[in-house]
Amino acid sequence: MACTKDKINSAIAVSTDPHPTTFAIYPAPVKGYVGDVIPFYEGNTFHLFYLQDWRDNAPNYHPWYKYTTTNLTNYTYAGQMIGLGTKSEQDFTLGTGSVIKAGNTYYGYYTGHNYLFLGTGQGQEAIQYATSTDLNTWTKKTNYILRAPAGYSINDFRDPFIVYNDATGEYWLIISAQAGGKGSLLYFTTKDLATPNWVYQKPLYTSDKYDMMECPDIFKMGSYWYLVFSDTNLENATHYRISTSLDGIWTTPASDLLDSKYFYAAKTAYDGKNRYLFGWVPTKSGFVDAGNKEFAGNMSTHLLTQNTDGTLSVSVPDAVTNSFTKENPIAAATKTSDVTATGSDYQLTSANALSYALFGNIKGTSMITGTLSFAAIPQNFGILLGSNTDVSQAYKLGFINGNMQSDRVASGNTVTEASIPFSLSTGKDYPFKVVIENSIATLYVNGQTALSTRIYSLQNRQWGIFSTNGSVTVKNLKLFSLK
Repeated sequence: MACTKDKINSAIAVSTDPHPTTFAIYPAPVKGYVGDVIPFYEGNTFHLFYLQDWRDNAPNYHPWYKYTTTNLTNYTYAGQMIGLGTKSEQDFTLGTGSVIKAGNTYYGYYTGHNYLFLGTGQGQEAIQYATSTDLNTWTKKTNYILRAPAGYSINDFRDPFIVYNDATGEYWLIISAQAGGKGSLLYFTTKDLATPNWVYQKPLYTSDKYDMMECPDIFKMGSYWYLVFSDTNLENATHYRISTSLDGIWTTPASDLLDSKYFYAAKTAYDGKNRYLFGWVPTKSGFVDAGNKEFAGNMSTHLLTQNTDGTLSVSVPDAVTNSFTKENPIAAATKTSDVTATGSDYQLTSANALSYALFGNIKGTSMITGTLSFAAIPQNFGILLGSNTDVSQAYKLGFINGNMQSDRVASGNTVTEASIPFSLSTGKDYPFKVVIENSIATLYVNGQTALSTRIYSLQNRQWGIFSTNGSVTVKNLKLFSLK
């Protein structure tokens, strides 16, 4: 919930405007950044509440602001929704929560965070709420505060999420909590949101791995329930669990990450047809490629779909794909001698060194598409972004050692910035898309997995394809831009 100012490694000093004035895919305000997103859908409109991160060194921070969109490609900035309290109030600073409608009233449950209460016995975190009749004007219910039950940290009690349990006719309130340094998701119940009398029940899910499981979300798809949360101490990414009932048992799929650590605090919303995952892509300190990951950045959206075994896949929303209507001609400006081109197909054959082809500069919002295939899995292969002419400085978005990952190459050194498990099989085609806007690139593979990353050297630098120690075919390689 808090933003830390990290030291900057100045090995690379490529920087771009941290506040681009135009966007279609990854929105952020002209001033400030998008933190945790609280999505709500109604009346053909996504109401995307979020924590506004001003980065102005003010003593309190993160009021709720909002974007709206009807199509995930055109966003309207709606401004402040729920403001900050005073230094003597629990909600001196705000945190994540959820929005739900009951009758004609909307309820916005949020975290009241006041670090000035540390050591006072009052607890720095508690749950509060506000109401609205139009999703734009909110009234805080300042006389209501829900604190952690006995045995749980009074300083780590946040991120309320409400779901209605049809089977019991109750509202369930899921809250991130901690006991003994271990994360828990607790649940409370009530019959009536208008006069809340939340009764603590028990932990819904606990883990010895994570010290905190933030931003929980629960939804049902088909015959399965899904629990989504983000961890703060290991992968720093968004995970999910599966159950056949709302109260568990929750099982962990073989691949439980919904993206890398460059897509955080993701929560979902359903538009009656599709379920979408809304998170944020962090900026880096100093707005340079070698900077450290920070709190908040740009909003990003994935499409969630269900596989036959109940696991989830992540892909590009159709509206985003369909917005790229202009195909741009591409030709290899530079390539190694072991690259063969036949129309829009490229064969890279590397005995042990790097095989690559570069296709000119990325300019503006773009989408790269193609299909990867191989007879034997190369050591490392994929897409090049932000490259200089000899690939001694570049980003490699691709596959290595059973992972899909983003590697930053600079002056002979390679740093892995983001990684997510991904199993490859020989003799199979892997269609991919790379969605690019300003300094963000998201690699989607096989309609299955997403890898988000922040690259400040992305624009007006070369892009390409590569392979190391192995052969790969890239078929039907194309570059698209918006209308």
